[in-house]
Amino acid sequence: MSVTYDRLARFMIDELALPEAEVSADALLFSSGVIDSFSLVSLLTYLETEGGVLIDPADVNLENFDSINRMLRYVERVAA
Repeated sequence: MSVTYDRLARFMIDELALPEAEVSADALLFSSGVIDSFSLVSLLTYLETEGGVLIDPADVNLENFDSINRMLRYVERVAA
């Protein structure tokens, strides 16, 4: 399976209970406090399962995970 913007945004809204207005492609999710560390585990599990990747804990940083676009680029890069 693959991770798409629409599916990832829907997961964040439905499963992480994020306000729809806060979820956009380039919104800074962690550094702005929209997503907290408790939601991180669910998000990483979703990305690994849907993206078919294994996320290296050393890669879990704002550069790779602070926005939906950054997450999608990361998953695409490690899946290749």
